[in-house]
Amino acid sequence: MDVEKTIQFLLEQQARFDARQAELQAQFKERQAQSEERMTRIESILLDVAAAQERTNAILETLTERHVELAQSHKELTQSQRELFEAQRDTKQNLNALIDTIERHIANHQ
Repeated sequence: MDVEKTIQFLLEQQARFDARQAELQAQFKERQAQSEERMTRIESILLDVAAAQERTNAILETLTERHVELAQSHKELTQSQRELFEAQRDTKQNLNALIDTIERHIANHQ
């Protein structure tokens, strides 16, 4: 066994290992930087989403209030329409009664 060749082989293997280790560390640092950049972008997006959700919640609260007001207004309008319908019905009945009375009166005086 040649000791010099063995030493040379081991040195070459160590050099390749060191080169590969340096390459892997460089790749790791690059990927870590990319991950940190992505996390920063994700955090920014999440903040935007949270702000948009707050605005949406405020809009929904306003819409809910308006819906309740509209429902109450509709209920009042429906009640008013019923009252108007009943008043018109009563007026029609009174008018028909008056017409009948006048027609009888005219018929009796002829």
